[in-house]
Amino acid sequence: MKTAISKIQAEENFALGALKISGWLIVSVLIFIIGYIFYYGLPEVLSWHYLFTPPEGGRHDNGGILYQILATIYLIIGSLIVAAPIGVFAAIYLTEYAPQNFITTLIRFAIENLAGIPSIIYGLFGLAFFVIFLKFEYSLLAGALSVSIMVLPVIIRTSEEALKSVPQAFRQSSLALGVNKWQTISKVVLPSAFPGILTGILLSIGRIVGESAVLILAAGGSITAIPRFVSTTYPYVLPDSARTLAVHLYYQATSYDARAKAFATGVVLIFIVLFLNWCINQISKGYRKKLAVR
Repeated sequence: MKTAISKIQAEENFALGALKISGWLIVSVLIFIIGYIFYYGLPEVLSWHYLFTPPEGGRHDNGGILYQILATIYLIIGSLIVAAPIGVFAAIYLTEYAPQNFITTLIRFAIENLAGIPSIIYGLFGLAFFVIFLKFEYSLLAGALSVSIMVLPVIIRTSEEALKSVPQAFRQSSLALGVNKWQTISKVVLPSAFPGILTGILLSIGRIVGESAVLILAAGGSITAIPRFVSTTYPYVLPDSARTLAVHLYYQATSYDARAKAFATGVVLIFIVLFLNWCINQISKGYRKKLAVR
């Protein structure tokens, strides 16, 4: 009996040790990657000239990345304006309204396929449909619409899981008080699922910021013209071709003369993702506290 117990205890200790090693290994890899990029890129990032001056173009680009930072911010805003409402509403329909029939199965099948399509295919679609057919030309609008389609599965899946995590008792209590279904969803279910929905939006932002293949095909690669958010000519929103930080990093990394600056651009990308992560976590924490007070 004691031998069996000691064997079980040994197996448990071994499993616990393996889990700890795996966890610390992941942390170590993350620290190594970030530390390596920061070591080579931080001196350049600390330069005011690099962060807040426009690029000059050419093989020996001595300019900064101001336009690339603006293009990245515009891309995030444009993509989320399209993808976030559609993704959340689709998740609400699938969770709260959709019956288990052929239509629902077809929608879920489409979501699964969208999640598995390589990003370069989204870029090819954006080039054929938005750039050529709709005549958006190479523009941030074409890139944002292409990327918004790409991140839809992430937002739908996480929002759906967040909605499912809300206890059924909340819905039943609200309906028992005579509140209709939509009011129950908007006043009870959505506020409770809001932190989880924010997590999905955060994950999609990470993919938007890091995407390059789609944007090379759909948004073009203009480097020396400041991107505009709106204009008086068609297309009226995000009309200009521009490079985001990820696309600019790619061109820097493949140029022998600009690899040092590629590390600096990588540092800026990491800071943007960490800052957005912190902002969304603060919003989520504040919302949870507000719900707890209620």
